[in-house]
Amino acid sequence: METVRTMLGCVARRRARHQGYTEFMDDEKTAPLYSDEDDVVPYPSHEAMSYYYPDDGAATPATTSYDNYSDNDEKGGYHRQEDTRTVEEVAREVAQLLFGAEWNDDALQTRISDTVGDRPWNRKMVECCLDAVIEYIERGRVGMGGAMCAALDKATDTADEEFAFPRRHPESLDGFIAIVSAGVLAELQGAWVLELLGFGEVQGKQELKDGTGEIAMLTSDKIVPSPVPKSNSFAAWWTKAYDAYIPAGSIYAFLKRMDMIEPGA
Repeated sequence: METVRTMLGCVARRRARHQGYTEFMDDEKTAPLYSDEDDVVPYPSHEAMSYYYPDDGAATPATTSYDNYSDNDEKGGYHRQEDTRTVEEVAREVAQLLFGAEWNDDALQTRISDTVGDRPWNRKMVECCLDAVIEYIERGRVGMGGAMCAALDKATDTADEEFAFPRRHPESLDGFIAIVSAGVLAELQGAWVLELLGFGEVQGKQELKDGTGEIAMLTSDKIVPSPVPKSNSFAAWWTKAYDAYIPAGSIYAFLKRMDMIEPGA
């Protein structure tokens, strides 16, 4: 395990921005899923964990932040300002909070909720956040807070025991970092992110009755793994790209040991 941690600590090289699962995001057939243009799709407030999985090709809606206010207007009141940040910018802000946090506590989750605002957690946001987490892990632990360090230790040790392919096949180190990063993000945010990454489906979702597919609340954040990863997802890319290095059943074992799987699934 220490060998793999050393390998991770020594990774300081180019980030393959246009390789890997990001190819799915740039594909013309799936581009509508990741649009930042305005759309009429409504979205819920974040009274509880909410996220939106745009399977129907709907664009990610623009949103209004309830934390951004202008100066007093002529009547002495306040009015809201439109949040013009892109999904990528919001995801990177979330990743920065995760990177610097000393504790994965309610205070951190409140800061993340305030940063996200009324945007839905959709597939693009989770993938962009994962992309930023991968970059941080590639850079090493300098400046990394205690929360991410602890999550990285847990994910690295578990992945090394279940997959163990970096030591046998050093050329697969990028794939190892990717799955470790997914484990880190799930450890810090909850197993629900794994559904948006294509690994399975969260049970106990309570959907809004407006036909949008948005989730009002989760009664459980554990997933039931999918026998086949969701098409055009991070999970589908990773499984296909590193199939030669993945022992049978190791993905399930990794997620189970990370405490991401619904008991009894």
